[in-house]
Amino acid sequence: MEDPNREIKRKQVNSYVRYTGLFFQMFVIIGVFAFVGSTLDGHQGTRQPYYTAGLALLGVVVAIYQVLKEVNQLNKPKS
Repeated sequence: MEDPNREIKRKQVNSYVRYTGLFFQMFVIIGVFAFVGSTLDGHQGTRQPYYTAGLALLGVVVAIYQVLKEVNQLNKPKS
């Protein structure tokens, strides 16, 4: 029989790893959107970084949506 404390620690570590993965996922999504915006600003020759700001903001919205979707899925009771 397994030790109940060991099972609790394993679940805690799994949760930590999952949420750390979500952080990196957010970071990558926002970074990609900001990079595309920066590239568009450079290509269009805009004086102000409108594409960078707009796409970075859109990246934040997409990342928050993705994280909320994942967290809801992780916290769903298993049937």
